[in-house]
Amino acid sequence: MAEIRLKADKRLASGKGVARKSRAAGRVPAIVYGEGMEPVAIEVDRREFVTALRTDAGMNVLLDLEIDGATTLALTRELQRDPVKGTLLHADFVKVDRTHAIELEVPVHVVGESPGVKEGGALEHPLFQVHVKCLPTDVPESIDADISGLGIGDTLRVSDLAAGRDFEILTDPETVVALVTAPVSEEELVAMEAAAAVEAAGGAEPV
Repeated sequence: MAEIRLKADKRLASGKGVARKSRAAGRVPAIVYGEGMEPVAIEVDRREFVTALRTDAGMNVLLDLEIDGATTLALTRELQRDPVKGTLLHADFVKVDRTHAIELEVPVHVVGESPGVKEGGALEHPLFQVHVKCLPTDVPESIDADISGLGIGDTLRVSDLAAGRDFEILTDPETVVALVTAPVSEEELVAMEAAAAVEAAGGAEPV
């Protein structure tokens, strides 16, 4: 996985007022922490940081944080956003070591065409991420879930995902990734609507 250099400046003051001024200047207040170091309060350029997050790696992009002339390899651990505007308010970075394995969530992407869907079945995709262990430089951008063998009633589980040479999937292998359910008949649809109406009426039986 490619690494992106991101210049960071230490924050010499703290408080809500200072953070607001930082954001108004196009910066994102942040903190970087990890094994063997004291937490450091920093700020990064918002535009550069957002650009890094928009790569295919997303939150798992490897960042070379340049602080006072030295670089710290880090991953984005947590983002805080404005609940209305969605703008970045704060970021947590965790220091990582190229030689030490880490655990993180990796997106699951459905690929292929299901014969069962072509026959009228409905595809359900309840699992969007899996827990993975690997070296920071071997983090996959995503893991493919091939549904091309799924007929109606078939299920794809974590154990069916293609294994990677450079990573280990820690999610329970029996966890369902995708399944194809049979199409709902008109009678079943009517029954479901009636049940929903009863529930909405507080359990009263329809007259």
